[in-house]
Amino acid sequence: MTDDNTIHRVDSLLKGGYIGAEKAAAVARAEPLAASPAVLDWLGVCAARGEWTRFGRLAALAAELHPRGLGELLAPVIASGEAGAVLEDLVDIAGQVRAAAAVPALAGLIDSRGETDAPYFPLCVKCVESLGEIGTEEANAALRAVATGAYPDPLRWHAAVELGIEDDLGFDEDEMLG
Repeated sequence: MTDDNTIHRVDSLLKGGYIGAEKAAAVARAEPLAASPAVLDWLGVCAARGEWTRFGRLAALAAELHPRGLGELLAPVIASGEAGAVLEDLVDIAGQVRAAAAVPALAGLIDSRGETDAPYFPLCVKCVESLGEIGTEEANAALRAVATGAYPDPLRWHAAVELGIEDDLGFDEDEMLG
């Protein structure tokens, strides 16, 4: 059951700064339901309502509290490229929690934003780094496809570095990132 008052209270406790382990523990002490699978229900409610700022804060809380199923909730939001969602943060969280379910969404973002994210590729590089953190066979295959594919050189470089194959591919850092 979703209690809007509880969601609001937890969200109020999360406002104002970085949500790390210490803040997450304090919120869980103040509202024990925050450390339960209820946080996943709250994320679903926020996504359905399009409350993306709140969704992001609750996702950061959940990343610190480790409820099972977080990756499965993040994946469709990342895949949608929802304009109101802070995709860079959600991509980081997917990597942090090693969300294997998010691999197709992360690879899809690289494909869809690989040219438009230029010249510094902040979102795509975060996707590459998260794929590296996830480290599954599927994530490594996505990284290899970027490293050896027709992607912009900076993305190819970062993917190769995540896999540790930049020397094998004969990549020169100055050339690739210059």
